[in-house]
Order: sequence, then structure tokens, then C-alpha cells
Amino acid sequence: MRRRSLLLVVTSLNAALYAGLGAMWTLFPLALFGVRFWPQVFVPGAFAVLFGPWVGGVGAAVGIFVADVVYGHHDALLSLLVGVPSNLVAFSLIGHLSRRSHRRALRLVVIAIGIVIPLILVAYGLYAFSGSEVASLATVGGIAITLIAIPYVGRSPWADIEAASSIGLGVGSAIIGLGIVAYSSMFVTPQVLGLGSGSLPIYFAYGATLWTYMSEIPFLLLIMPPIVKAVRTAFPGLRD
Repeated sequence: MRRRSLLLVVTSLNAALYAGLGAMWTLFPLALFGVRFWPQVFVPGAFAVLFGPWVGGVGAAVGIFVADVVYGHHDALLSLLVGVPSNLVAFSLIGHLSRRSHRRALRLVVIAIGIVIPLILVAYGLYAFSGSEVASLATVGGIAITLIAIPYVGRSPWADIEAASSIGLGVGSAIIGLGIVAYSSMFVTPQVLGLGSGSLPIYFAYGATLWTYMSEIPFLLLIMPPIVKAVRTAFPGLRD
């Protein structure tokens, strides 16, 4: 019973911090492909690593729903169909894959997920898009790929957790990209997203997926590990 109460408390704290820090977006309302610049992902990422997939996934799902409805696009249905599932899956995966028992497999998977696939996506982006979109995607993509490779090359003790973050965020980003396109074919997207009122082409999912992943992965790789280390130092019982 005490264990369940603790999980409920930290899940609620995760959701509150995620939605609360997300409010900073209103000061810097940067968005591309209808997706907000969202560095606050390190919050549920840290909770997922420290407390497991349930706390990370459910807390992120509740937090993003509050953020979307209160100060985001204000479309509860879009959040429930796209934002909530993407966050639930992404941070549940991070919490699950960051467990010690899964880390050997991660060292092989990360090569494809964290390096090869982003390189292919950036190359395709250079072919499919033009102008400022190419510059934005290529720059952020190059930074993210470098950040993913450096931990393994430098034998970082956090390399496996960062790999889990890359995989989880990659899957969540794909859900967002495909979800926005699917939603636009059935409903009218919120005007604040600037996507028009018609159905979006399927290749739009690529841009939304790439932007989401590339713009958020640096914050999971750079900010989350020091937070996890500090908490585990203060509370040794949280080590997996």
C-alpha cells in the first residue's frame, strides 16, 4: 500500500512539474510543423528513469494534457488522440528500457535508432524541404546526432540511459507526426497551429517527427542525467 501511495505521489509531482515548467513556452512560443519547442521533456524523463515506466508515462500523459488544454492549442480531443498517447508511450519506454536488465541490447539498437536513422532523415529533409526549414532541421539534427554518439565514444556512464531516451523519444515523435496527419484528415486542426483547415499530406509527418525528436533530444541527453545523478546521490534507494 505504501509503495502504491509513493507511486501516486511521484506521478502527480511529475505531471505538475511537467505542465508547470511547460508554461514557460508562453514566453518563447516557438513552433514548427504545428509542434511546440518543448525542452521540458527532461522532467518526465528523469521521473521515468528514477521511478519506472508507470510514473514516467502516466505523469507525462497527464502533464501534456493539462499543458495542451490550459495554454497550448486548447483542443482536448487532439491532445487525447495525439499528445497523450505519444507522451505515454515515449516515457514509458524510457522508463522500461533504462532498467539495467535491458542495457546490453540497447548498445546495439542505439546505433540504428540514434545515429543511422537520424542521418537518413536529415538527408531526406535536405531533399524534401527548402530554405529555413532545411537549415533548422539540419542544424538541430547535427547537434542531436553528435550528442548521441559522444556518450558511447567517451564511455559515459550515462550512455545506456541516453540511448533509452533516444529510442523512447523517437517512437513518441513518430506518433506525433503521424497523429497530426491522421487528425487533420478527420477533424479541423486548431487555428493556433497554423496548419490550415484541410487534410495534411503524409510527408508532413516526416517534418513533424524530425522536428519533435531533434529539438527535444538534447535536453534529455544533457539535463536529465545530472538530475538523476543528484537524486540518486541523495536517495541511494532509488538506484536500479
